[in-house]
Amino acid sequence: RPPHAAAPELSALLARSMDFKGQFWCERFFQVLVVLFGLAGFAVGYMKQDFRVTFQFLSAGGGISAVICLPDWPWWNRNPVSWIPYDSEEEEEEEEPAKPKKEKNKEKKKKSQKAQ
Repeated sequence: RPPHAAAPELSALLARSMDFKGQFWCERFFQVLVVLFGLAGFAVGYMKQDFRVTFQFLSAGGGISAVICLPDWPWWNRNPVSWIPYDSEEEEEEEEPAKPKKEKNKEKKKKSQKAQ
């Protein structure tokens, strides 16, 4: 039994990855939260004439935003990306070495002459 089988919710969180819109909104939320805490901290610190209060507000904003933005929470995964299915035949075609145009033209001429 795998170690994460006891906590299926945790394994579901670990197995997911944040989609592109989730990344955008996560980043935006982080920026807004840090700026708001910074402005509030500056205002309160200015009124109390204590830089420590400003620093504490900034630290609290950074900590709260880290708890909200760093884990891959399900609300950041509302728009999953559907990828194009893998086709092994295309890869095999791409692996063939590319021939110069002159050689390709010669081969076409030979084929057309044989057909006549």
